[in-house]
Formats: sequence, C-alpha cells, structure tokens
Amino acid sequence: MYAEVKAVHILFAAASFALFAVRGLVVLRGNAMPAGHMWRVLPHLVDTLLLACGVWLLLLLRLDPVSTPWLRTKLLFVLAYIALGVLAFRAPRRWRPWLFAAALSVFGFIVSVAFTHDPRGIFSLLG
Repeated sequence: MYAEVKAVHILFAAASFALFAVRGLVVLRGNAMPAGHMWRVLPHLVDTLLLACGVWLLLLLRLDPVSTPWLRTKLLFVLAYIALGVLAFRAPRRWRPWLFAAALSVFGFIVSVAFTHDPRGIFSLLG
C-alpha cells in the first residue's frame, strides 16, 4: 500500500506544481485568471488530496513530523511555499515575479528534501 500512496502523493504534488505554475504565468503576463468553476476549485481539490496522501503516508510509516528532522523541514517549507504563493497573486505587480520565483524555488527545495530525506535537501549533495 505504501508504494501506491507515495505514487499518488507524487502525482498530486506534480499536479499542484503544474497548476500553480500555469496560474502564476497567466497572472505574470497580466491576464486575468480563467473564470471557470474548474479553475477555482481544482487547485484546492488537488492540494487537499496532496495533503491527505501526505497524512496517510505519515500514518503508514508511523512518522512523527516533530521528531523527524527532514519531515519537519519539509513541512515548514510547505508553509513558506503557501505564504509565498498567496503573496505572488496578491502583492503589488512589481513584487509578483520575485515572489512567484521564490515560491517555485521553495517548491524545488521541498522536493529535494523529500527525495534526500535530509533537512538540507539538495544542499546535502554538496558535501
């Protein structure tokens, strides 16, 4: 069951990233967000399912996010990613590209922490 839940978690993470990237690029180009019901609901649905799969993995592996350094780091950076993502859509226009880039960078770091199981993420590969 673990492999299946992990695969679905990764799938939802990729979908969440893709939806955020598309929405961000649309906003950065100065266009309005698509107004359809799907575009308002889909990102929240995907993120909710991503979180649910993450919790399911925690339960399957019996991991404590507080006492597992890499997981604690990942969750703290998820909060930073959410904050930067919200700001990227609501901040004054001149700040949006920087906040969007920062959010994408934080997402990349989160992925590196998840794959390395090291709180330093990609930086753990430097030595």
